[in-house]
Amino acid sequence: MPGAAIHVVGIAIAALWRRPASGREAAPGRRWRILLLWLAAAACWPAQAEPGVYPNRIVIGQSIGMTGPLSSLARQCAIGAKAYFSEINAQGGIYGRKIEMVSRDDGYQADVARANTERLLNVDRVFALFGHAGWPGIDASLPAITRARVPFLFPCTGAPSLYRNVNRYVFTMRASYTREYRYLLERFGRFGVKSVALVYQNNSFGRQLLSGLEEEAAARSIALSPIEGSTEGNFPALIRRMMALRPDAVLLVNGDPAINSAVVRGMQEAGYQGRFFGASVIGVRALADALGPLSRGVIIAQVVPSPWQVSMPLVADYRKTMLGSGVSEFSFGSMEGFISARVFVEALRRAGRNPTREKLINALESINEYNFDHRGFPLNFSPNRHGGSDYVDTTVMAGDAVFVN
Repeated sequence: MPGAAIHVVGIAIAALWRRPASGREAAPGRRWRILLLWLAAAACWPAQAEPGVYPNRIVIGQSIGMTGPLSSLARQCAIGAKAYFSEINAQGGIYGRKIEMVSRDDGYQADVARANTERLLNVDRVFALFGHAGWPGIDASLPAITRARVPFLFPCTGAPSLYRNVNRYVFTMRASYTREYRYLLERFGRFGVKSVALVYQNNSFGRQLLSGLEEEAAARSIALSPIEGSTEGNFPALIRRMMALRPDAVLLVNGDPAINSAVVRGMQEAGYQGRFFGASVIGVRALADALGPLSRGVIIAQVVPSPWQVSMPLVADYRKTMLGSGVSEFSFGSMEGFISARVFVEALRRAGRNPTREKLINALESINEYNFDHRGFPLNFSPNRHGGSDYVDTTVMAGDAVFVN
């Protein structure tokens, strides 16, 4: 019952309570009538609404590094998701509710990301968290997210901590960084690579990746030489050390575009003729901007289909949506955000007209390649599998922001 009708019931109860009992209406009978009116009002009063769910909108939130070292990738993910949400909203939303996404900048700082996440949960009271970006901030925020029992959906990162165990509230759409780098090591045999100089950042995240890759390389009889990457100090000496190793390939295992571009440029200027490899985390757009033609031939692992693979229906949908939202610059990052938004919208539909967080989780767990129109990019979720895809492919930079398979 609308609020106005409930208000009328309240007025009737108050009037009945104040009116003296007549001779024909005993006090007990009048009290029964008042009780029945109160019960009717209680039955009509709406139940406590789910956080973030309103009559005409559903509010979700994210903390991403719109500034900072990985801002290019984070912004692209958000652009792709917002483009798809805008398309859905223009069609009237889901069951009449439009999707509103609150984005907060954390500058790739863990403490800021944690504070942003707490604000999204406790102040903005979002329905779900969607598309967080930044490994350090996600690791710092996950305990609070799990305690709050809020769905944490499709972060734009392959942070290994998201993949170790099934967390009821965490869903990923893409392969992990570990999976990407292992894929590259598996493919090195095709390129005749037997020795690799691995450039990593000496922090907790870099060391996590390095540990797993050392084991994988040893199992494949690949000689791996870890090099701590930094643009500070004597960088020319670092390049001389790498050149002395005479590696068949250089593997970029970090997300800092400044380090990656300096390594590629320094090695090429020193006469290096081998291959450079990296994963989606390395910041390909920033790398292309920094290197220009020098980026030609750099091989990158990607976790979503190429935005230039126009024969795939999903890619055609993506390009149409992006152009419809006024974005003519295509990227793997915005493709990732677009796919994540498609899956979220599908889960929201399956959650029904009165969605709750638990209904959303159950809906997500029901999505698989046989009952979802994946348009060429299969995704499979279940109660025991919250990682939708293990897809990894390689692309080659063409000397600008365009890639070829």
